[in-house]
Amino acid sequence: MTKSEKRRIRMQVLEILDKYCQQCPYGHKNESYVPLCRQCPHGQRMQELARPLWSNNGEASACGKTGKWTEEEDFYILNHYGVQPIEVLSARTGRSIQAIRKRLETLKGGEPA
Repeated sequence: MTKSEKRRIRMQVLEILDKYCQQCPYGHKNESYVPLCRQCPHGQRMQELARPLWSNNGEASACGKTGKWTEEEDFYILNHYGVQPIEVLSARTGRSIQAIRKRLETLKGGEPA
């Protein structure tokens, strides 16, 4: 899958988030958005769109973006973790789920994500 195809998928997911998820009747209870989002038809559509970005076991692809994290990426994951599914953070930043969890742990001073 090319970089532009991956970007197109991420943009489609973000479009759904912006359009439907702010007023989602399933969302933001007990700060546990991911399980509730899976009940929502829009959340299911986002997962369906993002599935090609994942490897066979459902985790983000190991061949995602690598290298130094930018201030924008740090700001984004700190402000959206717990609000949006980690799969969306992965798709938005181009980083693996494992990399996002590790970075959040670093940014939060050792507190697990």
